[in-house]
Amino acid sequence: MKNLIYIFTALLIFSFNSADAQIKKVLWEEFTNASCAPCASNNPALKAYMDSKGDSIIGIKYHTNFPGFDPMYNSNPTQVEQRRGGYYSDVNAVPWLKGDGNVFPDIWPFSQANFDQAFNTRKVIVPPMQIVVFDVRGPGDSITSTVQILLTQSLPPGNYKLRVMAVEKFVQYPTPPGNNGESNFPHVFRKGLPDMTGITIPTNVGIYTYYYRYKRESEWVDSNIVTVAFVQNDGATNKEVLNASLTGDLIPVGIGNISTIAPEKYSLNQNYPNPFNPSTSIKFSLPKAGDVKLAVYNSLGKEVATLVNEKLISGEYEVEFSAGNLASGVYFYTIETGDFKETKKMILMK
Repeated sequence: MKNLIYIFTALLIFSFNSADAQIKKVLWEEFTNASCAPCASNNPALKAYMDSKGDSIIGIKYHTNFPGFDPMYNSNPTQVEQRRGGYYSDVNAVPWLKGDGNVFPDIWPFSQANFDQAFNTRKVIVPPMQIVVFDVRGPGDSITSTVQILLTQSLPPGNYKLRVMAVEKFVQYPTPPGNNGESNFPHVFRKGLPDMTGITIPTNVGIYTYYYRYKRESEWVDSNIVTVAFVQNDGATNKEVLNASLTGDLIPVGIGNISTIAPEKYSLNQNYPNPFNPSTSIKFSLPKAGDVKLAVYNSLGKEVATLVNEKLISGEYEVEFSAGNLASGVYFYTIETGDFKETKKMILMK
């Protein structure tokens, strides 16, 4: 199920005039191992902190071959080593956590204070770009990813690389695969696309679109696979990650970016088309910024999809809901923000 926000080119161009539309996502890369005792004792704190920040932190976890056996390393040892020993040559122990490249080269120990410093310092930055990632499941075992970079200001001299990776949001084993007792592993690195080198991006203001197609390996759980994209300055000593994104991230483009007039009131529109198969669009308006949740429920009241769950600026939004994995029937979608709550009905007819 994919959740996409439609952003028209004209709106994107206008949005370059407003820093409010610029959202910084912080990239944390951890090197870990399923047979590492310190990993088992420290990873719960890391997971709890990352979970508390929602999608403000994008995680990638590379499983290494030391100190012991790890099947997630064995599934792609070459690319893991290219990232660990080739690109980040200082990683000689696990767990090892990096924040936005080598801006924070070794976040250790795993403490609230260290996490806060690495996150808060980076989150307040207004990035020079936004990145949007769309995934489409093709016939058979293919995934096609569209990565769009919205460069809002020219970049200073550097060597800027777009890197794209397949990440499994959650890998669960019935029993621990290593000897440290861990059996649940979030943000597992699966594959660099098409490799770990990345591609050089332009430095001038503009909208740049890239396409990737990759195979879903049999050991991956398809519903857990997302595509992560980030831009990193290989020419900087700190290998700074300027911004990052993953499948389903929403880039808000408010009406304020093309007019000084914001929506006068909250609204949730009827989806269109309705009935639908397999996708439909939902529009809503926000007169002011706030935490927004837009979710879909079945006729029994069970939540089946979360389309939006983050802080958005004021504006008008359009989100696509794809229900390819759901059965035909009546569904309800509800928006909650501040004191405003509204529910509408839609019909999936296959």
